[in-house]
Amino acid sequence: MLPPRAASLSLCMIVKDEADMLPGFLQSVQGLWDQLVVVDTGSTDNSVALLQAAGAQVMHQPWRHDFAWARNHSLDAARGDWIIFLDPDEYVSPEFVAQARALLDEAGIGAATVAMHNVREDGHVQEAHLLRMFRRAPGVRFRHAIHEDVGETLLPYLRASGQRAVHLRAPIIHHGYSKALALARNKKQRDTAIITASLRQNPDDLYLHFKLLEQARFWADAELARSAAPLALQAWNRVPDSGLNYWAGELAVMLVDGLYPGQWEPALQQLQALGARVPDSPAIAHRCGELLELLARLDEAQAAFERALTLPGPAINTQLGNVRPRMGLVRIAIAKHDLEAARAHLQRAHQLAPQDPEVVFTQALL
Repeated sequence: MLPPRAASLSLCMIVKDEADMLPGFLQSVQGLWDQLVVVDTGSTDNSVALLQAAGAQVMHQPWRHDFAWARNHSLDAARGDWIIFLDPDEYVSPEFVAQARALLDEAGIGAATVAMHNVREDGHVQEAHLLRMFRRAPGVRFRHAIHEDVGETLLPYLRASGQRAVHLRAPIIHHGYSKALALARNKKQRDTAIITASLRQNPDDLYLHFKLLEQARFWADAELARSAAPLALQAWNRVPDSGLNYWAGELAVMLVDGLYPGQWEPALQQLQALGARVPDSPAIAHRCGELLELLARLDEAQAAFERALTLPGPAINTQLGNVRPRMGLVRIAIAKHDLEAARAHLQRAHQLAPQDPEVVFTQALL
């Protein structure tokens, strides 16, 4: 009798002009994949040659301004029992490779989230748990033209098949949060144009409003925030509570900041009203703490920051769920002349984010 065949893994990618990132990426994923499937959307550099030399199956497709379409095209060519999708600026470790390969023959498991460490230029590291690995199945497809998501079709498949998702703890290091790199690749104009076009077709898609306001926040574009926030609020008011997802808390914060720049009291009132529809949101608790602090309501601000620390969300964000509210507690303690409490909170924040600018500055003061 032949031994059972080991399960295989297809690594699926989209690339365009990634020759600068690919050598490090390809080295990091050695041993991870059995099949490397790449959709190239028009590279003019050495990307295709690098991928083919590594053994990739490269398909050439003109760019259609639709990331989900390109991802699904790679799924069509995948032959592995499992799929993992990564981008060239996402580097893995040997520990990650070992954890991912060990998962392939685990019965009862149909998907895995990964610990994505988004490295920012100011030293912040935002950790997010993202669904990136799953068993290949005909009905599992990506949706959304940008910030594409497979969860909407994968979760019903997991329920129907009686399988569960697990978490791979070894981090993936994501270098794409570099503004210099994003500017060089014209990502702001590209992403904003795709989101705006998608919103014209789906004006009540809160996920798209969330991503547009996220663009405004990332690029510190106050004009984009002011123009996007009213439309997001209109959509928010039209969508039932069942349409609010785990990112709704962050959407509410960005929406209110765009509506009421510098207006702390109305911003607080609006955020509290929106928060009534979003249970247990560290984003809302933290922002309420900041607004209460600006209004000199220190006891209430302290309570809000403390609440933020107790509310880990589905996407783990060390900055939002820990460092920022802890630094809020540092400021409150200083305002109350409690330097011992301030130093204790500061020490914990430093352990989590030693290069955080506010942490470094406050350490110099205390």
